Amino acid sequence: MGYTHHSRTRTLETEIFSDEELADLTGYKQRAHQRRWLNDRNWVFVESRGGRPLVGRMYARMKLGMTNPTSAEQSTPPPRPAWTPDFSRVN
Repeated sequence: MGYTHHSRTRTLETEIFSDEELADLTGYKQRAHQRRWLNDRNWVFVESRGGRPLVGRMYARMKLGMTNPTSAEQSTPPPRPAWTPDFSRVN
């Protein structure tokens, strides 16, 4: 019951910036200028076969200070301790 190729592609597309979002971020529409902007600011990205810089959405949020990577990974609250101290015996 795995993903179909189409659903994986759609999921991947939502995880990376669109062309418009990348242009908004960098201020450039040309890919060479976008890559230069990203490199100058030490952003990590992957280049597609066509030379398009692929920027992950979660990475961009982290770089822009919008999320804490450790808190984003925690989807469930931490487990409660197995025991609690008995303060009734403390003077």
